[in-house]
Amino acid sequence: MAVVVGVHGIGQRQLGRAQLVGAWGPSLLDGLEATAGRPLPGLPFAFDLAYYGRLFLDASRPSRAATKSGGDDDVSAGLMPEDAAELAQAAGEAAGEEALAAVERETVKGYTRIPFALRVAFRGLDWRFGPGAALVFAGAFREVRRYLRDPGLKAAVDAIVDAAVGGDTRVLVGHSLGSVVALEFVRRNPGCRLDLLVTLGSPLGARFVRALMPDPGYGKEGLPLGLGAWVNVRDPHDPVAFAGDLTRYWPRISDEKVDNQGDAHAVSRYLSKRQTGAALLAVLPLAAR
Repeated sequence: MAVVVGVHGIGQRQLGRAQLVGAWGPSLLDGLEATAGRPLPGLPFAFDLAYYGRLFLDASRPSRAATKSGGDDDVSAGLMPEDAAELAQAAGEAAGEEALAAVERETVKGYTRIPFALRVAFRGLDWRFGPGAALVFAGAFREVRRYLRDPGLKAAVDAIVDAAVGGDTRVLVGHSLGSVVALEFVRRNPGCRLDLLVTLGSPLGARFVRALMPDPGYGKEGLPLGLGAWVNVRDPHDPVAFAGDLTRYWPRISDEKVDNQGDAHAVSRYLSKRQTGAALLAVLPLAAR
């Protein structure tokens, strides 16, 4: 079984485990090399990925092959009015008061085909985090919310992670929604000892996420039961990680800031950072030899 297990994030419905392992592996190796300060011949541990993205495919929705993914009209597709109101509230929280005030004063274009309640919040997200941030945030909101509120879907996702984590597994690495799924694994399996949880670009600090997640039990170290260490890596420009430093909610974790530049939420950029590699090498020291 794998020593390190990855749990992917949003927007992976059309891919698969093999494709994502092929993308995560080299990025993980880059992060290790950035820490070790020299080339390594390959990943010095067994790695696998819990792939669940296909479960989010909704065959009941009509094909939109002719529509560019991420367009204005995709943002609120399938949302009931109360769901759109919840998304607007969460997006407004993510944008922050300064951004919302700025877009109300300025003439900001975009998002003209979505409900009015969402418009200002989405423009505020783009003002704070950069163009396209609102679409990334909306995708995360929808998939995280669906995972936490759909018992059947959650059970299916959780079963895939349970199957991927074995007796040899020492580290879980969760990106985006995957950080929520990974923490849920820890909460559901307090008797499973893990040396390390790494969360990347995590929405765990968002109010709507914390409201839907049961609180895990805690050990003497002040960490969720079964965890030896927890490192959270975030880019302050990542709209999904808008809540910032997670030590406000989990004081005993290590919070690390990075700069992913033009693609703040990209898993490849998070994995390849020295801070991610250092977290792994702290519990898997043989990887540096």
